[in-house]
Amino acid sequence: MRPKISCSTVIWVALVGCHLFVLWPVQRAFCQVETPSNITTQIRTYRTQLAVDGTQVAMRLKLAKLYLQIEAYTEAVEAYQEVITALDIDSVPKSTAYIHDSDISEVYYGLGLAYTGLEKFDDAIAAYQRAIASAPDSAYTYAALGSAYANTHRYAEALEAYKIAVALDTNDKMIQHQLGNVYSKRGEHAAAIRHQLQAISLEPKFGAAHYQLGLLYAHEKRWADAIDAYRTAYQHDPTLVEALYNLAQAYRRIGDTTAAREQMTRFQERKAVLDPLHQLRGALQRTQDTTERAQILTNIGRYYLKDGNYEKAVWEYQKAIGINPQLATAYNGIGIAYTMLGKYSEAVDAQKKALALQPKFVEAQAGLGLVYLRENKTAPALKHYRQAVALDPQFLEAHQKIAMVLLNQGNYAAAAEAYQTIIVLKSDDAEVYHNLGLCYAHQAKATGDTRQQLDMELTNAALMALKKAVDLSSQSAIHPPFLRETHYLIGELQASKDDFSEAEKAYLASKLPKAYHALAQLSAKKAGAEPGVTLETARRYAQQAIGLDPNVASYYNTLALIEFRRSDYWQAEKAIRKALELEPNNRNYQRGLKQISDKL
Repeated sequence: MRPKISCSTVIWVALVGCHLFVLWPVQRAFCQVETPSNITTQIRTYRTQLAVDGTQVAMRLKLAKLYLQIEAYTEAVEAYQEVITALDIDSVPKSTAYIHDSDISEVYYGLGLAYTGLEKFDDAIAAYQRAIASAPDSAYTYAALGSAYANTHRYAEALEAYKIAVALDTNDKMIQHQLGNVYSKRGEHAAAIRHQLQAISLEPKFGAAHYQLGLLYAHEKRWADAIDAYRTAYQHDPTLVEALYNLAQAYRRIGDTTAAREQMTRFQERKAVLDPLHQLRGALQRTQDTTERAQILTNIGRYYLKDGNYEKAVWEYQKAIGINPQLATAYNGIGIAYTMLGKYSEAVDAQKKALALQPKFVEAQAGLGLVYLRENKTAPALKHYRQAVALDPQFLEAHQKIAMVLLNQGNYAAAAEAYQTIIVLKSDDAEVYHNLGLCYAHQAKATGDTRQQLDMELTNAALMALKKAVDLSSQSAIHPPFLRETHYLIGELQASKDDFSEAEKAYLASKLPKAYHALAQLSAKKAGAEPGVTLETARRYAQQAIGLDPNVASYYNTLALIEFRRSDYWQAEKAIRKALELEPNNRNYQRGLKQISDKL
């Protein structure tokens, strides 16, 4: 007895904003695998078992569905044809058939989807018709048939197919949407609007339906309604950049040129972002070469990875691996995506698989470094980043991560060497000079003869690096976030060199609360000894620090000391009590209050 074939899910087709009928994303049709190894393992397992026993029809059908899932349409067609041959469907008399009609329908439905993916629409139509002959109550098969007809511009036949589909399932948003699109193609705009509204009533956030509705309203010159529809479409689906273009045109029609320019600018910006993805999708549609398709899918995964859409990146990489299980770059990409999703175990497995395929794969070593770094496992992270650098001494990213880890560990000498290496590779990075200066400053403090005295050679090296960071930052229209800290560090180093003028200049450029506080302390120290510097100068700086950050006890303590020296004991008491409010258990502040109280 031939085995019964079951299928719990279906794939269907959609009319999208560009008026092309294409496969609805097939990955939603069958159960998705969770890891990239599952796809390759399943395909390898199915092939091995079929090589031993080619009569396992259920296994062959699983293989066909898996190929369909990963958009390997040529392989899917071959697998479905082999299922049909193995079952010998057409030669089994109906009266004696022990193959269920639903099984036959499933096989031909899948075959039709595979042909649709190859844009062999006549073959797809024949397959869908054969599926319908066995199971005439499937709304999705009629919808797929309607899509195939529409792709060959046979809109009358498409309309009939979609009418049957919607009659079989009136509550399916996509079928309603597709039927509305066919009516639109036939110029029957009232019916088209009706079905798009029906689709939206079933799913209010259905962006494609809102967009098509906007096109229909624009055709009828209902510009206010069109504008509302286009806005809603883009709000629910930011990939519908055509909505922004048409929104600009609608505003132009009503004379709102400002809004039109605004939307056109948004369209151009968003289009520039999405164009690479559209080009990759187009290239994928034009080729059926297995190697090329796997590489294109990898590039699509990389696009989503850069865009921060990690779930989509994972799926595209999975498809690439399913087509070509030897593609190390896809494993590397999926490892990075898993890292960003916090799936560290899966990320490590993927990167190790990439290295098994390509032992000198620099990016995979760096990928392992990234996983361990995000897990705060600095020792293995450093190990893998150093292995990456050993393989490629010019690999800037690995050098940057090594330097960052060493800096965070407080290994300032080694970190400084790492930053010097980075400067050789990239000499115009302001942040690198900032971090190098920070390393030198810490070393200067550690190697000074006393805690107050800094090593002058390292101090000067730190100042040179920090000033270089300032110079490079000044060449940019946008000041980097670390620049205020750079100025503050320069102020600290100049103060250590007893150069009040340069220290004051740097502190003021910093504008950080702690810079004003440091300046208040320095001014109090230099009051009377430095021209124009008085206790009033110090008092003013202390008040500025408090004004910028009123929740730091030490700022009030400094102000209290300054007021005490100015013999303004009432203000000194007020300041020290505020410090104690913030840190009630600070013994220094308690002793300070007693000294001030004694004076009062």
